[in-house]
Amino acid sequence: MSEVEQKNIARLGSMRQKQLFNQINALHYQGAPLIICMQHKNHEYCIYLKANPDPVSDERITATWIKDESSPAALSAFNLVKIILNTNRDAYEFKPEVYRISDRALSFTLPETAVKSGGRKQFRFTSFKKEIPITLTQNAIVFSGQLLDYSANGILVNLYNGESLSFAWLNNSHPAMLTIQGENHPVYTGQVSLSPRDHGQYLLTPNMDATPRYNAREYRSRRQQLVPSPDLIFDHPITGKKVRLKISDLSSLGFSVIEKASRASLIPGLLIKDAIISFTNNLLIPCMAQVVYCEPDEKEPGTVRVGFAILDITIQSHLQLINFVQQAQNSSTYISNQIDPEDLFDFFFETGFLYPKKYAEIANKREEMMQSYLALYQKGVDISRHFVYQHQGQIFGHFSALHVYRKTWFCQHHAALNNQRAGLKVLRAISEYINDSYQLNPINLKYIIGYYRDANKFPKRYFGDYVGELNDYKKTALDCYSYINEARRFMGGPVGLEKDWSLEPAEKNDLEEFCGYYKKTSEGMLPEALDLLPEDLGDQTMTEAYKANGLSRRRELLALRYQNSPKALIDIQSTGIGLNLSEITNAITVYLIDPKPEYFDMVRFAICDQALKREKASDPVMVFPNSFLNSCDFHVDKEYTMWTLNVPQGMESYMAWMNRFCR
Repeated sequence: MSEVEQKNIARLGSMRQKQLFNQINALHYQGAPLIICMQHKNHEYCIYLKANPDPVSDERITATWIKDESSPAALSAFNLVKIILNTNRDAYEFKPEVYRISDRALSFTLPETAVKSGGRKQFRFTSFKKEIPITLTQNAIVFSGQLLDYSANGILVNLYNGESLSFAWLNNSHPAMLTIQGENHPVYTGQVSLSPRDHGQYLLTPNMDATPRYNAREYRSRRQQLVPSPDLIFDHPITGKKVRLKISDLSSLGFSVIEKASRASLIPGLLIKDAIISFTNNLLIPCMAQVVYCEPDEKEPGTVRVGFAILDITIQSHLQLINFVQQAQNSSTYISNQIDPEDLFDFFFETGFLYPKKYAEIANKREEMMQSYLALYQKGVDISRHFVYQHQGQIFGHFSALHVYRKTWFCQHHAALNNQRAGLKVLRAISEYINDSYQLNPINLKYIIGYYRDANKFPKRYFGDYVGELNDYKKTALDCYSYINEARRFMGGPVGLEKDWSLEPAEKNDLEEFCGYYKKTSEGMLPEALDLLPEDLGDQTMTEAYKANGLSRRRELLALRYQNSPKALIDIQSTGIGLNLSEITNAITVYLIDPKPEYFDMVRFAICDQALKREKASDPVMVFPNSFLNSCDFHVDKEYTMWTLNVPQGMESYMAWMNRFCR
């Protein structure tokens, strides 16, 4: 029956027999039941049962009982009171003059008219593909039951009291918690108010207060209106109907849609496990989303604005989504787009990022580097992100990040073409990406690190000055390293370890000693960020991640000990050539635990021994703390400062810092 016909029937206040025929056939088509009210012959209480009608061709109707654990053992003890026919807008009641009840079915003849039992302002969903179980909890008392009909303003349920529960225990003046069960998981849990109907039936009104999924933040992901706007497509987890709504605005963590108020079917807390953001038929972004608010839309009377939070989305889909949002804000901003490595290297040469000495170090490894860059910039690997400001085909700014430790990403390759604004734009792009991404996947994104020289004014200002002004080392900190271009510079010293010295694979107690030393001398986060905690020892997560992306990464950790007491950790890392042009990911890094100058010769031997064994004599060496080599009168080539940001704790303050310079 069309909606126009239903409106005409509603105005009349009754439904004629011909219309009853059509409506019952509509119920059969939808798989929706009739509601049968029965009264006990002796005790006079009422029960409500469901029965599926057969197709109607004449006045006589047969409806088969839908039985569950609450159904009475025998229906002979009950009389028929009325039959309720639910439409989406109204309910109609009638009592047939002729009927027959058996344990299998109810047979009856249709009367001339059915009376409307009450008008509905809200479209109600009564036809479900199968029974939907619910639980209602109040003060530790749990009632099970099933959902009878549903709308955003009211949920009609039938509760089972069983032998040990009494409906008198439900306090109608206090709220309860309703859980609606989907196929394999709850699809809704929320607070409801109670309004009893007939025996065992309750109309539950859901609490429509907003239920934010994420902690409140000052710097939320920016929402963008797209033209044309994408669609949200999903199978409603309660009604089972296919829903398609226009997305009003979109961000990398959520979106909002507009529903017609009279047909609203979304309530705060409703979980949509298999939602699809559809840009075109060929560009679909799947995600899991949850309704967080429903409020009247001031711009369109008679509509409701519904906000969703994205709870789960694949890494690549999230990158696509962020790219759409940032492109809408600035068409020259790109995230992890395909770039020709030749264009990128032209940009590096033009900006001076690849200065002559640095290029001389890598020139003989050009082909191997190109293979790495093809993987990073054209295949879309999971362990790398790049952010590009590109206008009319020319790259003006570039920033990349590499996943180097389990919870840590390394910011690298930041350059801009005589244009500080381009440098700021890519820095802002990666900051917004981090600010949003850690909400969805906090497991592998807790720390951001970056290395810079104090002579480089840009990172000194936007990283170093930020740390100094904030002065909160639990959120952000600096650690200084000495940098030596090639390990062979340490050669010419001892040819072996002295008595009582050993160089062996590190053990947990060695890392405990280093953490103890670090905490005494620094308030930063170096051991946590660089996987140097005792529980990190031997973890192969990153080795496997690089392998899965067709790249290589190895790490070995040795302990230099004197009389079984650790004096230094020797951290030997190897990745594909070119993943980091400063080759910090290919370095030998020494972490002193007892930085006494008299230990220099043994540290020197350990570096040379490992460099020769692993053919790393041309690779750089980094030494922490930077004061050690200076105290040993050993000339260093450079000094690097490592900036660390604790993303969950410090990202808000960093976004505030960045907003001073770029909006």
